Amino acid sequence: MSSSTLNNNPTTIGDYAYGAISKHSHKIFKYEKKIFQENDPENLHQIRVAMRRLRSSLLSFDRVLILPSIICDRTVGKIARILGQERDVDIININLETKFKPNLPREEEKFLSKLEEEFNQKKHLHFPSSKYILKGKKYLKLKQALLDWLDIPELNKISALKTEKLLPDLLLPQIASFSLQSAWLTGTELENNHEIKLQYNLTDTEIKEILNQEGKYLHQLRKQAKKVRYQLELFTDFYPPKYQEYISFVKQLQTVLGNIQDNLCLMSYLSDLVGKKWEKNLPQLSLLIKEDQERQWREWQKLQSIFLSPNYLSHWREVIIKFINI
Repeated sequence: MSSSTLNNNPTTIGDYAYGAISKHSHKIFKYEKKIFQENDPENLHQIRVAMRRLRSSLLSFDRVLILPSIICDRTVGKIARILGQERDVDIININLETKFKPNLPREEEKFLSKLEEEFNQKKHLHFPSSKYILKGKKYLKLKQALLDWLDIPELNKISALKTEKLLPDLLLPQIASFSLQSAWLTGTELENNHEIKLQYNLTDTEIKEILNQEGKYLHQLRKQAKKVRYQLELFTDFYPPKYQEYISFVKQLQTVLGNIQDNLCLMSYLSDLVGKKWEKNLPQLSLLIKEDQERQWREWQKLQSIFLSPNYLSHWREVIIKFINI
């Protein structure tokens, strides 16, 4: 099947699979070029987003696509994780500059700026640069394999089926993985009747302890949220406006959990940079992070309460199964 045939007839599951792989691959190539042309951290962010979306599509359409072995979730994920090391530092610097530094006393700002300058001068010793990775053999082989496949795509017989016939089978497994994450029970109690009760009015110390112990589960939920969102967004044309409300919910969840994770990474970064007692050297910054983390926790509980409400998941599944626009 030629790529031109697929592009001109976006009705079958093969069309959507090819379209997703094409869109995300070309976005990767676009921001690869920008990384070499510009010194803008947003380009690294965008290439990683495109890689995450490509991984999601590869997993979702694995029964539709016939791909060379190098084009797989594992290969793309490995490259994305290495690029992520530089992106993590970018996020920390952006958050410090825009979110926290403007509200710091002069002494703390100067102290922090000096430490940051020293770290940035040596950061190439901690991880390879994005340019180095994008010049490497693994990435270049992946890129060429994608270009070759996009030029002459191979798909399984199932690719000829109409997309709407398979939507529940594509979407419900992703929703199931999302809903079965342990993080949904973070900060809750299980009552004798097996009802889940959220713990409200926690102290900042209790919130900090919960996040230190269970932050990894929230991070896993965030990653699963990205996967389910990317998959849902592929098929908005087939569903009524109610479908978009679930995408909006997942986006909100991503944002809140992202903010919580960013704060945890920032505190870890400060501990490495200044020492375990960094809060004594930067008391105002410590207070600002703590206050922001408490705000994010309250937002998390609002979303958690919605998701754990008795009928939320059943209504979501009902939309996926019953309200396809055919």
